[in-house]
Amino acid sequence: MWKHDSALRCLLPSKTVPVTTWKDKVADPTNLWLRATRSEEDGRYAEATVFYLRDAAACLNGGLGARAALSCSCAASCLEKTGNINAARNLYFEAAKIYEEQAATAFGKSIREALWLLQEAHDFFIIGGDAQRASEIYDQCASLARKSNPFITGESLDKVLRIRRGASVRPISYGLPAPQTSDINGAIEGFLRLRETQVKSPTPAETPSVRARRRPSIEKSIAS
Repeated sequence: MWKHDSALRCLLPSKTVPVTTWKDKVADPTNLWLRATRSEEDGRYAEATVFYLRDAAACLNGGLGARAALSCSCAASCLEKTGNINAARNLYFEAAKIYEEQAATAFGKSIREALWLLQEAHDFFIIGGDAQRASEIYDQCASLARKSNPFITGESLDKVLRIRRGASVRPISYGLPAPQTSDINGAIEGFLRLRETQVKSPTPAETPSVRARRRPSIEKSIAS
């Protein structure tokens, strides 16, 4: 009897486990990053801003800080293209802070990763209008680079560091900005509110030193 049942089961269609391919991911309508990039490529910058900010918020909730900073900076770029310079500056500055926080977190795992994140923070602090903080970040980068490679000299430092020294600050706009949709305003407010909540209540994996202005410099940590 068991042989008969076994043969019968072989004739029945087996259940297949669906496999998600890269084509499925590319075509996935819930992929916020993909929708944002497509909107930006088509010149729909307001729509792209919303998708980028929603992706940034999702990345923050998922613990993907560097990804969140990237999406935040892309949203800022799209806002800048619509003429909303001041709102763009705020988002560039927020991206810089996220990169800086991620560098402090990454330092215990990889100096190279921390250095890369600090360089991103440097560039976006300049674009966001905080030249003083960018200068402090640059000093940290230089110190880390020298400690990780004793053969680096003052002349070769800028060649080693991947810093866009030509990055220019975005000027404050005193003119009337282009009108923003309620979707953009809601996305900006929601993202910044989430950021504020996470900074006030850091995750267990974070230490108080990760907080923006009370954080000890990384180059001091490497010497200890």
